[in-house]
Amino acid sequence: MAGGVRGGREVRAILVGGAAGSFVDPDSLDMPLTSTGLSTIDASLGSGAIVVFDGTVQMPAIVGRIAEFFRDESCGQCVPCRVGTVRQEEVLHRLMERPRDGEVELLNEIAAAMRDGSICGLGQTAASAVQSAVALGLVGGAS
Repeated sequence: MAGGVRGGREVRAILVGGAAGSFVDPDSLDMPLTSTGLSTIDASLGSGAIVVFDGTVQMPAIVGRIAEFFRDESCGQCVPCRVGTVRQEEVLHRLMERPRDGEVELLNEIAAAMRDGSICGLGQTAASAVQSAVALGLVGGAS
């Protein structure tokens, strides 16, 4: 309905729900944009933003910018968000530069701590896009 990707390029990933949302793969293009439909792929509409990326986009830069955004936007009131967003960005950079064993697990632990212990929605959703990007192989060795 939106006209597709310019120049006949293939879709690489879709960010559903904005910076606090999730990256999904092109196989999800026909997913109904409903709470029920998106919940089947662990996504939500979030802010309502939907951004489509083709293969020309440097996905590590996009994901890094999202991590930086949350680091900068944390008010610092609660430790899970204040420290978690900084640690998330550090682990993400290591994954992009020189992946080591245990980094993805550490990123998931940080995400769980932020999701479970942050006071507000910013900290609770700050890891969603980063985690989903790593799971899809958009950062790290597969980028």
